[in-house]
Formats: sequence, C-alpha cells, structure tokens
Amino acid sequence: MEICCPNCHGSLADADEHVRCEACGNEYKVTAGIPDLRVTAPSWIDFEQDRSRALIIEELVAAKGLEAAIYDVFRNSRKFTHKKSAYRVKQVYAAVEKCTHQIDGWLLPTMEQKPALELGCGPGQLLAAAASRGKDLAGIDVSLEWLVVAKHLVKAHGGAPQLAAGLAERLPIKTGSLSALISLDVIEHVGDQQTYADEIARVLEPGGRFAISTPNRFSLSPEPHVGVWGVGYLPVRLQAQWVKFTSGQSYEFTRLLSVSEVKQVFANTGTLEANVLFPPISDEEIAIFTPTRAKLARLYNRIIGKQVFQSMAPYFGAYYRVTGAARHPG
Repeated sequence: MEICCPNCHGSLADADEHVRCEACGNEYKVTAGIPDLRVTAPSWIDFEQDRSRALIIEELVAAKGLEAAIYDVFRNSRKFTHKKSAYRVKQVYAAVEKCTHQIDGWLLPTMEQKPALELGCGPGQLLAAAASRGKDLAGIDVSLEWLVVAKHLVKAHGGAPQLAAGLAERLPIKTGSLSALISLDVIEHVGDQQTYADEIARVLEPGGRFAISTPNRFSLSPEPHVGVWGVGYLPVRLQAQWVKFTSGQSYEFTRLLSVSEVKQVFANTGTLEANVLFPPISDEEIAIFTPTRAKLARLYNRIIGKQVFQSMAPYFGAYYRVTGAARHPG
C-alpha cells in the first residue's frame, strides 16, 4: 500500500512517533504502530477519544488476549449490553470464515489483482481471511481502535499487517496506485457518498477492479443497524426522525442507498460503472441467527436464488454487491 499525505498526496517520511509529508510539511501521529492519516472532517467518531481507546485495546490484547479486547470495544466504546457484545464478538470471528468463502467466490477476480486495499476494514476479518490464503491485502479504516484489533487478528492468521487510519472521502493513497479496492458495508456510513466513490475512482489504475457490498435501502427486513422496519421507504429527510421516534436511537452517519442511487453515484465518477447482484445470506451468518431469524433467512435464500426474483430484488432484497472496473482513458 503506497500511503501518502491525505491533503496534497505528497510522499511521507518517517520521524519520531509521527510521519511527515515531504511536500507540504504536515505531520501525522503514529499510534500503536499505525499511522493516523485522518483529517478534520465530519465523522461518527471522535478522533482523540479513538486514539486513547486504541492504546487501551493494545494493552488489553497483551494482558487478556484478542477476544477480550474485541469484547471491550463493543461493551465500552459502542455501549452494547453484555449479551449483545458477546454476540458481536462471535460475529467477528465467524466473519473470518465467511470472508474466506468470499475470497474464494465473488471477490476472487478482485483479490487476484495487486496491490489491493480494503477500505473500511474494521476489525480486519477480510484481512485475516486473505492472510490465511497467503494473499496481500492492506487496510484503511476511520477507527484506530478497530485497526489495533485488525493488526492482531491478521497476525493471528499468519499475515503482516499493512494498516493506516484514514477517511474514505480523503484517502491517503497515491492517485492511480491500486489495482483493486474492496469496501464491504462502508458506503452507507460515509459522510459524503459521492466523494467516497470519486476517491475510489481516483486511486484505482485504469482497469483496476472494485467490489463493495451494502444493505439495500428498499428492504422488507428491518434496517440492519437499528432494527427498525420501513426506514428506507421514507424520504431521507424523515428517516432519522422515524428511527428516533420508534427506537430512541440515533441515525447519524447512516444512509442506505437503493440500487438506482448507487449506480448513479458510481456513474457520476465518469470512470466507474456499477454491476449489481443480490446474493443469498451466507451459512456463516445464519449459523449465529436466532432460530426464527434463521428460518426466515433460509426462506429468503430460496426466493433470491431464483432468477426471476433478481429483477424484483431492488424493491425487497436485504443487501447487494457492486462490482466493476475503472475504464481506460478514451
């Protein structure tokens, strides 16, 4: 991964506990061995608090192990209940196996390209799965806390972590330096979705491939982040009010896109075209569902697996995948 200054895209030089841009002179901290290349911009996360938490997680991994550290992120940073935190820990570990199947499946054409980046790598499940397959995959995320977890998860699977903290709308990556970019369940959380797509177009070389996944705005299932029915069918300006009214939860920095919306966002880049597919829910996910939810998921898979329903899926499907490549100039 060829990281650079997120402001001017100049080259970075190592210094004591920070890196320095050789072009504009900006300096960026290094926390727990990970360069922090985030710039001031609207975000769901408090950067200073996140740096402090990253150091706590680093110490917790050393003292009590990685699983305890992951639990601590959910319990103390995300403020989940004990039961939900324990459930989410299981999800993190189960996702490594799920990602291994994805690498061997729909992500294979993208993963074959080098250099490759996961944008929004979170706890590092895809990075760990890639490491277990002997594949190089760098990671960028807005959360240093999760990047510390990702560092140790990748090491546990035999990999050498290549990580940096950064914003999806201001990627600290050289223009045209990537052959592949993967970004799973990220576009719905960025502050500016068009700029996110524009940055993907900027960092990909001509012919470079991209692959993303995201929940569908028009889904018959509850909104996956807050568990509220019908959010996506409301006008955008009313969604946060509805979520607050029905559940008391905040809906900041969450904006699901419909298929037509995501295609338009990528078309607006001028170089990226989105191909959309609605896949079945994976067996790894279903394995940790409640019995009732698992039964519904299997029913959904039987329906979505029929070709006739793919054309109707944008109006009821749970989530979709987007793949494509950067067009060559001319």
